[in-house]
Amino acid sequence: MLPAFDAPLSVRAERQLTRMGVDVRLNTRVVDVDEGGVKMDTGEGGERIEAYTKIWAAGVAAPTLATRIAEATGAGTDRAGRIRVNPDLTVPGHPEIFVVGDMAALDLPGVAQVAMQGGRYAAKVIQRRVAGRPAKRPFHYFDKGNMATIGRFSAVANVGKLHFSGLLGWLMWLGVHLFYLIGFKNKVTTLLHWVVSFLGRGRAERISTVQQIHARNALNGTPRAT
Repeated sequence: MLPAFDAPLSVRAERQLTRMGVDVRLNTRVVDVDEGGVKMDTGEGGERIEAYTKIWAAGVAAPTLATRIAEATGAGTDRAGRIRVNPDLTVPGHPEIFVVGDMAALDLPGVAQVAMQGGRYAAKVIQRRVAGRPAKRPFHYFDKGNMATIGRFSAVANVGKLHFSGLLGWLMWLGVHLFYLIGFKNKVTTLLHWVVSFLGRGRAERISTVQQIHARNALNGTPRAT
């Protein structure tokens, strides 16, 4: 489940992406991906986009640890492999095992805040058990708002009834992410890294994949090795 933004913020985000050269497709579902392209269902027929390099960022799958825990405990899982937990985030029949974050099947957005609040909740429950105190009430998620960065100096954010976009939304996004980093050193290092990245055009990370090599060879007309 993804965090939802209201219509005005969604329109602003789409407009900004379009200005950046992104071809935004709405009400479109990917039905097949192969080495040469992507096939989509638009509701009015099929469409294919030829592409040697694809990046998939839609949806979260549980880590393999969730599968191992489910098999060992007999717990149920959803289609993404996340464990169906009790209201107190424990595995059914195993009150000693807590599951939080991307491993827990909760009807909540797949964002860091859910995992952070779940982790704090589990820690407090354990502390109460050790102290011999009654169990804490079921886990309740407090929605602090949603933020999403779009590009350089542009983001959208909604906090309660307040909505922000563009540079102001981007500054809020930076501030919130810095605030939740652990340790002063990490905050300073991250801030300096962001300054270099956003003021310049270079990036510190460079990753080459086999698929990228195939794509470059195809663009250059070089036969693909078999």
